Amino acid sequence: MKCYKPEKVNKDLPGIILLSHGPFAVSLVDTAKMLFGESENIAAYSLEPGDDIDKYREAFVETINEFPEGSMILVDLFGGTPCNQVMRHIQETEKPLEVVGGMNLPMLVNAVLAREGISGKDFSLDTVENGKNGIFRVDTEGFLSDDEDEDDE
Repeated sequence: MKCYKPEKVNKDLPGIILLSHGPFAVSLVDTAKMLFGESENIAAYSLEPGDDIDKYREAFVETINEFPEGSMILVDLFGGTPCNQVMRHIQETEKPLEVVGGMNLPMLVNAVLAREGISGKDFSLDTVENGKNGIFRVDTEGFLSDDEDEDDE
């Protein structure tokens, strides 16, 4: 298991926990750090082939318990092992948590920037909306034709 975990926790800032198959979760945090530097209360756990599922769950549950109420968990794929392990934890503890599937970089960037004024359900709904808005088709044909028009002038 690869993981990224903060050395200290800010109890006044909602946390973000990323869970994925393979290195995606940790790599996403590393990429986000390139954009806005180190950020508090972010943890990532990447499930690697051959990892012990129980140890994986124990690791991220420890972080869930350290982060303040209103924190959010991002998973790579709804119905995959990382998501199923979170759902198992919720079932065992009967403690509702905010879980968002289909994590992506726009989603994470927005979550990091928005969380100072938002938490819980509002935090996850805002994150989902911004994740969707970060997905679009780039019109390269229009881009190329605009460049050609400028060259002709």
